[in-house]
Amino acid sequence: MIYIKNSKEISGIKEACKIWKDIRAFVYHSAKIGMTTLELDILIGNEIKRLGGTPTFYKYGDFPNNICISVNDELIHGIPSQYKIKNGDMVTFDIGVTYNEYVCDSAFTIIFGANEEAQKISDATYESLMETIKIIKSQVYTGDLGNVTEKIAKKYGYEVVKDFSGHGCGKKLHEDPSILNYGSINSGVKLVEGMTICIEPMLLTGSDEYYIENNEWTVKSRNHKLTCHWEHMVLVKKDGFEILTE
Repeated sequence: MIYIKNSKEISGIKEACKIWKDIRAFVYHSAKIGMTTLELDILIGNEIKRLGGTPTFYKYGDFPNNICISVNDELIHGIPSQYKIKNGDMVTFDIGVTYNEYVCDSAFTIIFGANEEAQKISDATYESLMETIKIIKSQVYTGDLGNVTEKIAKKYGYEVVKDFSGHGCGKKLHEDPSILNYGSINSGVKLVEGMTICIEPMLLTGSDEYYIENNEWTVKSRNHKLTCHWEHMVLVKKDGFEILTE
């Protein structure tokens, strides 16, 4: 179901996004080489609660942790573990915050130390995110968005994942419409003012093939080359957009 939010609902979603932005700053300050991803998960989950929110992902389906932390060849849905972050690792933090029943969902990537290849795919993913967002306004189609996402990825020689997508968000974690990372102009669902959507390019190196680990959550590149994921939550306006997680 597609939810068109009224001004009260948009205000509520923005409050959830404010906590999310505080959490992002907390992660940049707190995450260090040598920490385990499970340590970070617990630390971040506690900070979300301290700020008055709830970790949206915890027990969503049967997801066992507070947030998703995906490292290097893990594209999305990484489950925090005893893995210790190493110099050169590229780590995506996908975080959901629920506050007064409204939801914010967004993701960002940190490269710990220096890794030129990681920087390249992260920059390409971020550029595809921002270039896609630039065309958002009422009456634009979801296919238009996916077309831009894939075009930027291909420009830098990367592949987009075909089976996972961005989505509506705000009253629920996952709402319609699905927003694929590829598409044709004037296809898909037409955006309208008041929609809140998550744009999330997911790029892979060399191939778009992936597999899901035995934990039934973590999506990894089949060739074990670097992957990357960035995500912003965006409010659709009549003549443009507002990034809620910038």
